[in-house]
Amino acid sequence: MTRPEHTKAMAAAIRVDVQVVQLAAPVLIRRAIAHYNARLAPGKRPAETTSSEAFLKRLCVNWLRHTGSNYDAHRNGVRTSGGQRLSETAGSVIKKRVLVEIVRVYPWLADEARRQYRELDQPSRH
Repeated sequence: MTRPEHTKAMAAAIRVDVQVVQLAAPVLIRRAIAHYNARLAPGKRPAETTSSEAFLKRLCVNWLRHTGSNYDAHRNGVRTSGGQRLSETAGSVIKKRVLVEIVRVYPWLADEARRQYRELDQPSRH
């Protein structure tokens, strides 16, 4: 039996307004690089405009999800409304919706966004 808070959280995850900021590719890449480098773990190589294309696309998709959209706010809102399992499920719904929006707004990031989308459907390897 589904508890009312579960139904409410999943309905919210499906209904929330998903938007992604629209930037020119060079601006997005610079912001994604700066964001990554600001949080760089010791011993890791900083990102640069000369980094591999696949790496830069991953950084851009991640930046768009966490900084260039309302993903984190929506996901955190769902987390406060239910248990861990519910939060993960509703959070995945929101993440998938944001990734779909990234593909719509940034077709050049489609392969990476789709890779991250498919990754959500893979069983955890922990």
